[in-house]
Amino acid sequence: MLEIAASDLDDMGAMTRQFRRLAATSGRTALRQAVRDDPGWYERAAGAVRAATAGVLRVVTPLPEDRYRTCDPFVPLEAAAGAFGDPQYVNDDEWEWVEPDVGRSLRAGMFVAKVVGHSMEPKITDGSFCLFAAPVAGSRQGKIVLVELSDAVDPETAQRYTVKRYESEKAGEADGRWRHVSVILSPLNPDYEPIVVAVDDEADIRVIAEVIEVLGPDAE
Repeated sequence: MLEIAASDLDDMGAMTRQFRRLAATSGRTALRQAVRDDPGWYERAAGAVRAATAGVLRVVTPLPEDRYRTCDPFVPLEAAAGAFGDPQYVNDDEWEWVEPDVGRSLRAGMFVAKVVGHSMEPKITDGSFCLFAAPVAGSRQGKIVLVELSDAVDPETAQRYTVKRYESEKAGEADGRWRHVSVILSPLNPDYEPIVVAVDDEADIRVIAEVIEVLGPDAE
């Protein structure tokens, strides 16, 4: 196993020595020579990494007028469940700001967060960055949403917030109105079970935001 210090990753000389040592250890003499004679390999590898991560996230320091116009806050999901669950006030100065590469207009209430877990694969892979919008406009039925649970946790993450596909079952009342009987938070991965929440009132769970777009996986 080759162990490389983080400080060496941006040092072409150090990385050349590391990979020449690895080639020698594995008996690949020609590769060891090629690493020394062709220093361009380092920039080609760095370029491949940049290409793979470009268009996902770029951290910026925006002017006040650029917020929610060219960039959105990057917010941990557990914080988003609290902050964006109260549309009266979101402290924009608490977060880093990022420029997501999306072909859509941005607006206030949007934010970027990292989704961890395998239950929403293949659409949202573990470690993916997603663009969310709060509040959820129109019907929630069938949408992938960020939900905060009041009396349950996501069994995969053991957290009170979860990202799942929202489905609800309703029953008619004598006065013609409808009430929610249960909310089903469904994974896309068939290896995981849905979270079924029996509710007397829809306020028993808080739907914070909707997943608008999957931006890409974590590049780390």
